[in-house]
Amino acid sequence: MSVAVWANGPDTPGIVCADARLTDRSVTPLPFRARGISAVDQDHGQSGWQIGLNFTTLNDLANQLSTMVRPGWVAGTGTIGRGEIRQLAIHSHGNAGILLVNGRDGTPLSASSSGMHGDLHRIGLMTPDDRANPAVILLVGCLAGRGPEGTALLTALSRVWPNRLVVAFATLGYVAGGAMKRNGEFCTEPGMRDTDAVNPGEADRTLPGHWTGRAAWPWASEASTHAKVALNGAITRGATL
Repeated sequence: MSVAVWANGPDTPGIVCADARLTDRSVTPLPFRARGISAVDQDHGQSGWQIGLNFTTLNDLANQLSTMVRPGWVAGTGTIGRGEIRQLAIHSHGNAGILLVNGRDGTPLSASSSGMHGDLHRIGLMTPDDRANPAVILLVGCLAGRGPEGTALLTALSRVWPNRLVVAFATLGYVAGGAMKRNGEFCTEPGMRDTDAVNPGEADRTLPGHWTGRAAWPWASEASTHAKVALNGAITRGATL
């Protein structure tokens, strides 16, 4: 059985909801487990995710993924086993070639992060080793895929995680904690918008007219305009970003 997990890292806006299935706001609010679920993207969140978790360090993320019990809204029973997570988003602040998975003051994830190999390996084991139909690991953070530094990060990780698509973004991502807050709950819907902004504050200045409708700023995925994708040590998409 396949599982899609959205993982929010330290210092990111909001706390992602444990039940990461996107709420359908057109449905009258119902009890937690019975609320309407949207099968398509909305302005307030991205569809397709099932489980949300919040982590403080890369080691914490590896520990949580390795011991995760399948919740009631995901098919099957028991602990989620190795190879069952087909879609994983690791959401942290970033910059060209780095992702701040250990917080702003912690050691960033980069192409030279040899000390994190054990945790990265454990994370990778939770996704399937399937070259014919690769799992997707999204590094959801601003600018992490940008330029030669981003290429180095992605190709290094794609060697640690063989036969998986490893994705990062060459522009600023945007998350609106208020607009994405789930009605009646103290958590946010999953997702990050793919913007065309590259300078600090640029996305904030152009937010009006870009958030609603999602035409200018769609939800980030491996198919996004500014996505750079690596597989087995090579860039397969977005090489010029």
